[in-house]
Amino acid sequence: MSKMAMAEVCLESVDSRFSVKALWSTMAKSMAQIHCRVMHKTVSRPVNGKYRCWTCLQEFDTTW
Repeated sequence: MSKMAMAEVCLESVDSRFSVKALWSTMAKSMAQIHCRVMHKTVSRPVNGKYRCWTCLQEFDTTW
């Protein structure tokens, strides 16, 4: 295989690079959930396995 063909094969391979955008999105969501759990005390009863905060309308999965 030539160098050019190898370069094309490498470019077509699965992209497993680190994604800063995905990391930032996950981190922002986690921070929002922590803020809600600490600051807001108004949650609904579990419906379909999820709780909802009545202040900011975030949904949280039940742990059971």
